[in-house]
Amino acid sequence: MRDSEVTHFLVSISGQIEFASFPAGVFDEEVYVQYEFVWGPDWAVKSGLTSGVSQMARPGSNPETVVFNMPVELVFSSTNVSGWPQIILTVRAKNMMSGDSLRGYALALTPPTAGVRQITSPLLRPRAATMLGEWLAWVTGRYPELADPKMLASGKDNYLLRTESYGNITMSLSMISKDLRKLGYDNQPPAYKESS
Repeated sequence: MRDSEVTHFLVSISGQIEFASFPAGVFDEEVYVQYEFVWGPDWAVKSGLTSGVSQMARPGSNPETVVFNMPVELVFSSTNVSGWPQIILTVRAKNMMSGDSLRGYALALTPPTAGVRQITSPLLRPRAATMLGEWLAWVTGRYPELADPKMLASGKDNYLLRTESYGNITMSLSMISKDLRKLGYDNQPPAYKESS
């Protein structure tokens, strides 16, 4: 196919959701993470899983960190860069007192340039609207949840959301593209210059 006949480009995202860190420590028996990709209307999935759930994990020698090493891999096709893919993460926990409960949401833009990137995103947990609701959440260990976590990616109604930080989650993602330059987009990382 000649360059003039190229009408779309491909983007491959792969890597892993590495670990979650909780500065106050992990007080749950088991923790797991769910992920879901969101993208714009001009994008289409060619292969891979758009969502998934990790195994149950427990903190190891470091009581503030839970390791998942959950692999992710997805290939997209698009005609323009508007609506670049994002990943939404939901960290949940299981314990005897509260059952299955939310620990936080995270949102990250997938790497827009070629290469491997380590991405750390804050975990945010919605807060109750009233003092009674906050007291009940503290007593029961069950915090308010979003009906649709995809709202985090749109940003339209996020100004109405009260949240608190509850740690962070770290991912290692790489991006490879095909035909982006042929369509006029330059996604190469900046050239590395040694300072003298």
